[in-house]
Amino acid sequence: MAKVSVVIPVFNAEKYISRCLDSVINQTFKDIEIICINDYSQDNSLNILNEYSSKDKRIKVYSNNHNIGAALSRNIGIDNAKGEYIYFIDVDDFIDENYIEIMFSRIEKEKCDIALNMSILTDSNGNITPYKHPSMPDINKDGEYLDNITTIHDAPCFIWARIFRKSLLNDYNLRFLKLHADDVVFTAITTLYADKTFVFYGANYHYTVNNTGLTALTVSKNEKDIQHIKAHSMIYDYLKEHNKLDNRLKLFRVYPFIKVDAEEKFNYYKKFFEKIKFDFINNEDIYNDLEKFFAYSIINSADYEEYLKHYNKVVTIGFIRRRQA
Repeated sequence: MAKVSVVIPVFNAEKYISRCLDSVINQTFKDIEIICINDYSQDNSLNILNEYSSKDKRIKVYSNNHNIGAALSRNIGIDNAKGEYIYFIDVDDFIDENYIEIMFSRIEKEKCDIALNMSILTDSNGNITPYKHPSMPDINKDGEYLDNITTIHDAPCFIWARIFRKSLLNDYNLRFLKLHADDVVFTAITTLYADKTFVFYGANYHYTVNNTGLTALTVSKNEKDIQHIKAHSMIYDYLKEHNKLDNRLKLFRVYPFIKVDAEEKFNYYKKFFEKIKFDFINNEDIYNDLEKFFAYSIINSADYEEYLKHYNKVVTIGFIRRRQA
């Protein structure tokens, strides 16, 4: 039985798939299985997968008879995984040859449910830069444990930067939901159930900014923002249903670039804040000034027209600049 199951959802990825698979196949850590889920690709992806699987018996290929998305495809990977640990990689990315060896050794040594590797190189049109998460505190060079609340508030939600103990996912039936921001929901909920998360710097994950992919072509900025709103709403519903609400846990986060610039977006936010209003007001001291300003701007507006009148872009930008001065 393999120690680590590597799960790779694949959709129309003929341009990237060989690079990704080669980086996984050639890992220094050999005790792996590679689960590829072909999500009804219309290009040559399935043929490439079958060619690789014929040469390496560690590769298992599953094919969806219609397109279900990366999130639900990952669930197929979890359900069929035989390894003690599960690692997810996106098909347009690749990893250093010792990546899984280091991930496995750290999660084994630290005896934790989740290990998070912050060594990420971002490739945007050939410009490669180290990634530094804006709200992540400096991590001890040898790594350190973060409590669950700090991890959710401060750590990036990238699933491909984490390795998970499979029993954590199966014991609590933790699976991905079908939405654009599925990683936000999945990492938040798995973190809440984890005994602890170990954060460290190891080998490099090579993240490709793919501006020509399906998501980039079909999902607008407004739709992406709405999906993030839905993600926060789903997390809240889950916490309520499973009695996991914690008065130290922020129910939403706001960054300066987030704007409510469409009525549809305002309506989603309005519905969300009406839902969480009681818990937010009773625990507002854990939110920063920008987050409170953002929330009350929507809560105190009857509709989008009133929001624009009292909390328009000029007012919001002025508020942000005063707080940053």
